[in-house]
Amino acid sequence: MSRTPLQNWLARAWAHTATVREVAVEGATVRYREWGAGSDKPGLVFVHGFLAHARWWDHIAPHFADRFHVIAPDFTGMGDSDRRPEYSRRQYGRETLAAIGDAGLRDTSIVAHSFGSVSSLYAAKLAPDRIRRAIVIDAHVFRGEDSGPGRDVEPEKRYPSREAAIARYRLMPPGEWPDPDITAYLAHASLREHVDGWGWKFDPETFRSVHKERVRDEVRDLPLPIDFIRAENSEVVGEAEVAAFLAGAPGCAAPVTIPASHHHIMIEQPLALVSALNALLANPR
Repeated sequence: MSRTPLQNWLARAWAHTATVREVAVEGATVRYREWGAGSDKPGLVFVHGFLAHARWWDHIAPHFADRFHVIAPDFTGMGDSDRRPEYSRRQYGRETLAAIGDAGLRDTSIVAHSFGSVSSLYAAKLAPDRIRRAIVIDAHVFRGEDSGPGRDVEPEKRYPSREAAIARYRLMPPGEWPDPDITAYLAHASLREHVDGWGWKFDPETFRSVHKERVRDEVRDLPLPIDFIRAENSEVVGEAEVAAFLAGAPGCAAPVTIPASHHHIMIEQPLALVSALNALLANPR
């Protein structure tokens, strides 16, 4: 059976193997993926969402490596970075800056999905001389403040085989049109083998600790260009969230809507996402 144009496009992207690097940040090792290294290029950072990891960008990031020095870090407690006793959005912002510094990025733009957006904007606040713009993808940054004791932590699940674990892989929120090839790729990349079976890479402690803080007010009114990409059928971002974002980010341009997509745009509409990012990044703002 011949492959579809999308399958060929994905195969070409995944063939661009990333270089994996690491940097020590406040007692933990942060790992990040890198494409297109070169001091003559501006920097571009892809930041993942909650319980996700850097490999969510493996089919997106390579399409920018000809023009940008691209990295995608794993937050601690997610992906291949170390675990910590506790986690915070502020700390994730500092981890992002450490990866940017370790990679030697300059004139850096950040593209952040969902949960990663607040930490990315916090990083921009900490280092306005190093981050020149931010692109936020489908996030309720200034509406629905996270605070309080956080969620209960459930015991880590173990599965007898990789296949058994992959059969249980689910997106949250699930969406309606996830591409099966991308979903399968991410399921494989989300697993780690332990002595007692296969389990997910994320630390369940993140459910409790990252929801204890209030950071959103600290990233209001940032003096940098910001763009906002939303999914037309998002389960996370509606008109109220868009309005709140525009009120809290006066440097934001008109939002860009990706049609026929739910929250995980890079899984449902990767071609449209790359096109939107190309168009935004071509405009220096």
